[in-house]
Amino acid sequence: TRSTYSPTTQGKACLLQVQSTNFPSPIEHMLTTQAQEIVKRMQDGLPPERALHMSNPIRLPKNFHLNAEEAKADGGRLTQETIMDLKHDTETLKRVTDLRHTESAVGHNTGGNATSGGYQNHKALAKERKDARRTIQKITQSEREYDKSLEEKERAWKLEEKKRLTGYYELYNVQEGGTIEPQPSLFVLVTFLVEKIRGLVEEICPCCKERVLPVDPAELNAMYGGSSHNDDNGNKSVANHHAKHTKKKKKPMRTYCGCWYHKCCLNTLLTEPPFGLSCPNKDCGQRVFHPDWPSDIKQLEREWAAKQARKREIEDA
Repeated sequence: TRSTYSPTTQGKACLLQVQSTNFPSPIEHMLTTQAQEIVKRMQDGLPPERALHMSNPIRLPKNFHLNAEEAKADGGRLTQETIMDLKHDTETLKRVTDLRHTESAVGHNTGGNATSGGYQNHKALAKERKDARRTIQKITQSEREYDKSLEEKERAWKLEEKKRLTGYYELYNVQEGGTIEPQPSLFVLVTFLVEKIRGLVEEICPCCKERVLPVDPAELNAMYGGSSHNDDNGNKSVANHHAKHTKKKKKPMRTYCGCWYHKCCLNTLLTEPPFGLSCPNKDCGQRVFHPDWPSDIKQLEREWAAKQARKREIEDA
């Protein structure tokens, strides 16, 4: 990159020019476009954090809603904590079912010997039935409070997400005399390029825990549709075609959260249950989105069910 900074250009935007790179064109274009967008946003007066967020080249899907009702209709987000909550709910339902079964069995088991012993058994069964009903009521109340706390946590997460996704129209109170001044962007620009370009070389796929980029730049270029070797007749050999197809499965893909995945790993994460997972990267945790895959969980469930149905038909045939 080359900077055109001088004392006479103070306050003007940094100029980014790529001299050379061995990254494929799509990766180079994505990074440089975001870098230029950061400079533009900071010229508009945004602080570095907001400029970085607003420059994200991958946009949220249109059906991603932030209000509680729409989020509930879409099924919300699914994290490791959510999976544990589902396990908790399953165990609670099993316990309530067992208690109701006990209550029902006690209600029908009113027979016995016509002796004082039988009478005592009947009283014990009645007490057991009453205890079962009382336990069910306590569990129900406890679960209501537990669900309420989960809803509050989810609502707080949505509000936090909304703050991060909102534009910068709330950052400056122009009505009270505030002004929007261009922000210095050279240090932010250089930091972004160093972290995102040098960091990409060592980026680890959150799913398979292997390096996202291959060591050989030519192999990386082939993943993005670069030139392939031909045989003596000028036609692609079957072996080369298969190798190219295999390499494309490992194509690096960047998601909305900024993490990089292998294409095959990302496809598995997004198209197989459980759907709507958050990023497995321990330093991320955001919902995984990519424009090449549907973001609607219901659509993903339908496609998965149809795929399994076709698989069963083939196996039966």
